[in-house]
Amino acid sequence: MSWQGVTPGHHPGGTMRNIGIIGAGQAGLQLGFGLLEKGYAVTVYSDRTPEQIFNARLAATTYLFGRAHRYEQELGLDFWTGPGESARGGDLDVCAAPGQRALRVQGRILNPGKSLDLRAKYSRWLAEFERRGGTVVVRDVDVESLEALAPGHDLVVVTTGRNSFTRLFERDAERSIHTQPQRNLVAMIVTGMKPLHETPYPALKFILTAGHGEYFAMPYFDRIRGPLNGLLLEAIPGQGLDRFGGVSTAREAMERMKQVLRDFSPWVAERLEGASIVDESSWLTGAFTPTVRKPVGRLPSGRTVMGMGDVVMLNDPIAGQGLNSASKQAHAMTQAILAHGDQPFTPDWMEQTFEHFWRTEGQFITAFTNLLLQPPPPHVLRYLGAASAMSPLADTFFDNFGEPQRFWPWIVSPEETEARIQQAAAA
Repeated sequence: MSWQGVTPGHHPGGTMRNIGIIGAGQAGLQLGFGLLEKGYAVTVYSDRTPEQIFNARLAATTYLFGRAHRYEQELGLDFWTGPGESARGGDLDVCAAPGQRALRVQGRILNPGKSLDLRAKYSRWLAEFERRGGTVVVRDVDVESLEALAPGHDLVVVTTGRNSFTRLFERDAERSIHTQPQRNLVAMIVTGMKPLHETPYPALKFILTAGHGEYFAMPYFDRIRGPLNGLLLEAIPGQGLDRFGGVSTAREAMERMKQVLRDFSPWVAERLEGASIVDESSWLTGAFTPTVRKPVGRLPSGRTVMGMGDVVMLNDPIAGQGLNSASKQAHAMTQAILAHGDQPFTPDWMEQTFEHFWRTEGQFITAFTNLLLQPPPPHVLRYLGAASAMSPLADTFFDNFGEPQRFWPWIVSPEETEARIQQAAAA
């Protein structure tokens, strides 16, 4: 196959284009595999070995929706199959106050994906990347060492916000509406949780309690034990769900979660009575400020690097967009690099590449996440109420989490939302 008259990954003179990627997560590794497949020389710089990644603490509980999951399949990276690890629908409770369920919405995810322990995924991927001919350098890269290694690559892509890399990328004040964390987060992988029998399919469970925050539960494939469950609690700071300050052990975190659910969602608390966190490394607490950054990073020497993934688009996990955004960015970046042929990777190209992604997908990913961080407006509650009785509306709501751009423009327009409700009612 040729691209613009030359073999992808090669200059017309026969030299191979050399791409450096800082970070061995979703964005970095997926980009690396995509370019490696097209003949590029790719080096991934990871701060940990595959074994260290596998044995690390839990970093997130995530669900990869259909299109992002398909990108992995196309690259031959879907190494985990079997029952129990994938949700096929959603089950949402909206509560006006603790313990007071106002409505319930159940629907199918028409393009489902997979929920997988990222420690298993990235450790396997990093080893596979080297097996396929990529170069892996295990070292802790900081700004100083990035300055030293950058001249050896035609393009350096930074996909991690660690080691103060965020300082290289200017905060985009116009696109970053938050200046502090919107939720205090608690995540855990649990065993011994009773199955959810209220849907005919494995479901992502959502509980929204007005003024307090959100609870999520999902079928989850643990790196050691296989099919289990992943939990995420999103607590509005200072409100009733925010009870995990000072928790230091898995047992204490589990007991606190059980008590929170007894107080706020007793109809699901019973599912957790016999549950426990699988081990001390499989839970986390934390908080961060959602931020959009500009994609061009400037090193002290003036040399430029490009940002991708969380380093330029850091969203709260409430909408499940972080991993999916990273995958979509990696796919878009792969296509942009291929289309660029043997031309230099200038700051203008970096900005144009990111802007194209932002216009087509990124702005909707961020706007949808920010929408869920706020109390639902009346027209959205009206839609959810209608969706509780009309399955096509429910299916649309849950399936669109995988493609947030499909929510626009109707989700921000009371008139267009009402038109959709009436159309469904007339069908």
